[in-house]
Amino acid sequence: MKRGLFLMLLAVVLMLGTEETAQAAVATIDLQTESETVRVGDEFEVTLLITALPVADESPKAAIIGDFEAYLIYNADVLEFVTAPPCITGGAGMLRIMDMGAGASEGNRKYVIKFKALERGVSDLSLDSRPIVYTYGMEQAMSVSSNVLTLAVEASVHASDNANLSALKVNPGKISPTFATTIREYEVTVPYESEMIVVSALTEDENATVGVNGSTGLRVGRNTVTVTVTAEDGTEKRYYLFVTREKEKVEPTKAPEPPKEKEEFEAGIHAELKDGVTELTVAGRFKVSDEPGAYIAPTGYEETVLYVDGVQTKAYVKRDAPESDFFVLVLEDELGNSGYYRYDREQATIQRFDEERVEIRQVLTEDNSSLYEALDKYKSRQVILLFVLAMFFAFTVLLLLIVVSLLRQRHTDENELDGH
Repeated sequence: MKRGLFLMLLAVVLMLGTEETAQAAVATIDLQTESETVRVGDEFEVTLLITALPVADESPKAAIIGDFEAYLIYNADVLEFVTAPPCITGGAGMLRIMDMGAGASEGNRKYVIKFKALERGVSDLSLDSRPIVYTYGMEQAMSVSSNVLTLAVEASVHASDNANLSALKVNPGKISPTFATTIREYEVTVPYESEMIVVSALTEDENATVGVNGSTGLRVGRNTVTVTVTAEDGTEKRYYLFVTREKEKVEPTKAPEPPKEKEEFEAGIHAELKDGVTELTVAGRFKVSDEPGAYIAPTGYEETVLYVDGVQTKAYVKRDAPESDFFVLVLEDELGNSGYYRYDREQATIQRFDEERVEIRQVLTEDNSSLYEALDKYKSRQVILLFVLAMFFAFTVLLLLIVVSLLRQRHTDENELDGH
């Protein structure tokens, strides 16, 4: 009994295994088109054909095509998607094929997709790496293989074959000889500092394109720059620029100039009278200001006379130290700047005098006649004012004396009347 039940279960398992194995199949996807060469502007159809075959000695049911899922890739710069069955959507280089819930297709199934050729070039049409073809009525995927369809898009029959330039310029430099459409080779010289050259090229046909190669990374010496013109129909023409980059200019090395010898001065201070002007020499040259009234004595100093090398020089010395070795001089340096300097007679040195603020009264070099007239008038008015004040004072004193005299006389008269 038990042995019979075991044999029955084993038979069922074997039957199920046989049924599953019977569903195995191989699907081949073939991308086809009427011509693998089209022209710009043409619309054409691509057929996606699925063919399924059962594995040898297996049931034909395994090759019945059911649901289908895949992605179709193409070059969107060359081709443009136009129309397809509703189960195919997308664009811009990728179409999604999602045919789910499809009916049974025995042996094969096809999808027709329409494209338009946009411009010259080549485009491969291929399915992504994992397209899925299901056996109808079962969630079992077939083994799938597919091809790659290569399409070449040529120029339109009306496309221009004009690959000529109408103008050619460079920067920096200038081409030689002068540009002409029929001349294909030119010479250009650029300075050492230019590692690249900018090429400006204008085509005779507006649909032609220009490509420049070799214009950067110029080496010292001769370089070749290629200007390629491609006509609308693909015809190419090349112009050549032989660019010579100059060598680096090395400035000749100048011999170093010998250092200027500094003017040497004898130690100490020396004086010399030149054209009525006293010049002092002590670590530099100075002139002694001889303009009377140009400067006044600094605060706490008084004017004195200093003799240097027998030349009399005006100087200032402190009032409370007339025997001091320090003097203040009014000097003008070699740049024409004048001011007070302190001279140390013992050390024979001169330096700017800035111990305290010094009042400086500059001499007016222009005509001072009007100033003197104003001063005279001012002085005259002072005299008149003083005279008026003196007269007023005298008149007041006289008036007081008269009043006092009258009071005394009155007092005397009153006394005499009292005596009688």
